[in-house]
Amino acid sequence: MEDRSGLNPAIAVLIAIILVGAVVGGYIWVTWRGPVHSGQVVSMTVYPIHRELSTGSALGGVDGGPNVYDETIVLADVKIKSTTKLPLFLQDMWGDLTLHNGTTQRDLAASQADFGKVFVAYPKLVAAEETPVPRNVTLAPGQEIDGQMIFHFPVSKQDWDARQSFVVTVEFTNQKPLVLETAAAATTTVE
Repeated sequence: MEDRSGLNPAIAVLIAIILVGAVVGGYIWVTWRGPVHSGQVVSMTVYPIHRELSTGSALGGVDGGPNVYDETIVLADVKIKSTTKLPLFLQDMWGDLTLHNGTTQRDLAASQADFGKVFVAYPKLVAAEETPVPRNVTLAPGQEIDGQMIFHFPVSKQDWDARQSFVVTVEFTNQKPLVLETAAAATTTVE
């Protein structure tokens, strides 16, 4: 005669899986705090620059024509907020411009030392100047900072207008970076 007093092995495995799932699910539910930061690009000011340089001689650029120089300066006004109960250490910031052909260009935000120089070199941008977002700053729990980042890309206005995307990334020490989409940001072009 066979002894049937024990638990069926399949039922024992099923109970063990349910218990382990409940423990893991409970741990995640208790410890999950959501994102540690949030932010947005509030507005952007775009300053396209087109120059044709000539030395005054017949040499010029390629095939004797003028040297053409295009660049676009982007001022991004941003808000960044700490949503954690611990301090956040903002380390660096950059912008990634994806052009119409799929190539991506990256530019680090202007440093504190270079920030003011942009407005000296390009006085048309002075009206759009805001307080810069500093690097190596600590955000206290719940703190929000508003500021401006400046990016420079060697592209024409036509390339900028035909871009696939432009995103701003804010890097924090020991945290995932904060990626800010710019598609919904109000954009002004300075001519």
